Amino acid sequence: MKIYVIDNTGQIQPELLISQPSARFFSDEIQAVNAVDEQSPNLILLHYHVRNKETARYIDLLLTISPTSDIIVLGDNLTEDQIVHCLLQGAKGYQNVTDLAIYIDKIIKVIAEGEAWISRRLTSCMMTAIRKQNSLDNSDSFYFSGEYTFSATHQKN
Repeated sequence: MKIYVIDNTGQIQPELLISQPSARFFSDEIQAVNAVDEQSPNLILLHYHVRNKETARYIDLLLTISPTSDIIVLGDNLTEDQIVHCLLQGAKGYQNVTDLAIYIDKIIKVIAEGEAWISRRLTSCMMTAIRKQNSLDNSDSFYFSGEYTFSATHQKN
């Protein structure tokens, strides 16, 4: 599996080199974008602190240039809102950096199988965020049993 790590803190490389010696590391976000554009890695491990509040936008950019790449956000005790924002932009998961060495092999296996790497608690937060977004987007219509859409005019799907 081709793994790229984007990290300007220096935290991830020591944790990852033992189990994934072929991983490529980038501390410069522009160089990382260029490399992703050229090689389309299978997995991108992105430290949240590379872009901080702009991480979700950076995820969107990475997935625009390499839509087949999976992205795991790494950080130090990020808030649920920060993580959910990244997940809504397309990240496949989140892992605390301090536990990365323990879970990296399992993360790679799970992602390779097409699954996400998020806790049940984050899954619940995601569902809430999606439900809130849907209620804002569809404030004049709603679904009932998947058969009818009710809005200004009643129509069968």
